[in-house]
Amino acid sequence: MKLKSLALFVGACCGLAMPAVSNAAESFGFHGYIRAGSMFDAKDNFAKAGYEYEMDKTMGRLGSELDNSWEAGLNKLWDLGSNKSVNIHFKVESDADGLQTRAAPRESGVSETYVELGGITPTGTMWGGLRYYDRENYIWTTDYFYTDYSGTGVGIKAMEMAGGKWDFAYINSNDTSHSDRANGTEATMHTLHTSALYGAWDMEIALKQMPSNEFTGDNKQYATKGAEGTVIYSRDDFFFMPGGFSKFIAQAGRGLGSGDLLGANLTNTAMYRKGSLYQKTLQDKADGYKPYQSKVMEGDQSYRLFLWGGWYGANIHLLPTLSYQYNDYELGGHDSWYAASLRPVFPINEFFSIQTEVGYVKNNLIIDNVERGGTSHKVSIVPTFTVNTGMGPSPEIRILTTYVDHNNETPWQEDREDFLVGVQADMWW
Repeated sequence: MKLKSLALFVGACCGLAMPAVSNAAESFGFHGYIRAGSMFDAKDNFAKAGYEYEMDKTMGRLGSELDNSWEAGLNKLWDLGSNKSVNIHFKVESDADGLQTRAAPRESGVSETYVELGGITPTGTMWGGLRYYDRENYIWTTDYFYTDYSGTGVGIKAMEMAGGKWDFAYINSNDTSHSDRANGTEATMHTLHTSALYGAWDMEIALKQMPSNEFTGDNKQYATKGAEGTVIYSRDDFFFMPGGFSKFIAQAGRGLGSGDLLGANLTNTAMYRKGSLYQKTLQDKADGYKPYQSKVMEGDQSYRLFLWGGWYGANIHLLPTLSYQYNDYELGGHDSWYAASLRPVFPINEFFSIQTEVGYVKNNLIIDNVERGGTSHKVSIVPTFTVNTGMGPSPEIRILTTYVDHNNETPWQEDREDFLVGVQADMWW
């Protein structure tokens, strides 16, 4: 009885201390992405294709994604009027074996838990918590996040200032599961990020710092600070021709802003996407991908360029992408890569289309005066069934066929010419 009385007393006091809110408009959101399929390669008698022969996605992702993935997010919004709002976000996504095709549960985990508060600042919203951050800068035909500063932090988005819209954020991300880290709690990256949007121009700057960047058995003095910048120019036409869209992107960074870390902090994006060929070589030689994205020196420098866009005609859609990165290393040497992809899509009727994609990538890498680069190209033809909801999402069921040819100079990777077939369902909402 005493506990109940105390609870009522505290509740009454809190009610007096906090003003009542009325006329709040509430809404609930559910959104996500699912990719489920399987591919088989002719060279292995149509056994299940594995990660070791996954195509470089800078050549285009169509018909080349071997793993399955899903994510689902919830948000609860209270619109309180007068620019005041509360928006709570929660997301779970798949983890572990992406090659599993049997109908059995897979591991999953929580990837986002954050809140957005409107009304604290005159314009824009304040946010805090664990979230994917600045991942809207994304080339979906190659699955490339060219900025990704995800982690735990606090910030303000879309603040109107000096004639533009500004974002400010502090984010920290860490590397706690690396077997080559002496102390995972020290492998933390602090990032200060700001961006300014003025019409068609988006300009971003990130400053990074790590208290310690050491690896077991490695005496090199790796970078503990870095900086980088990104400039994006967007057009509502297809490279100055009528219709479609196009983007021109330039990035440059030094220290912790170079190599695999250009445009990212300690994230899975930085570990798996294409960046520094030398760092990827370290990962491949170390028995698979280990997150060596912070193995950069203070004087390392990187430069990256993208052109991509889309044009949508009545009988054909065209989606081209050009990518390039150059890495210059403090200890001597450099590497570079460039890639091109083109996805022509031929609509047949309301429910059926033939998607095609051609791609090429060239890797330029020399280690100890030995060529370690290579070239790859691919051709995909993908009959596709879909029903357009008319509200954005258009789930697709695909029949996958892809020819791929890898020519590698690295001794731990074999040259491989192969033909892959499979099925895939791809959907977002």
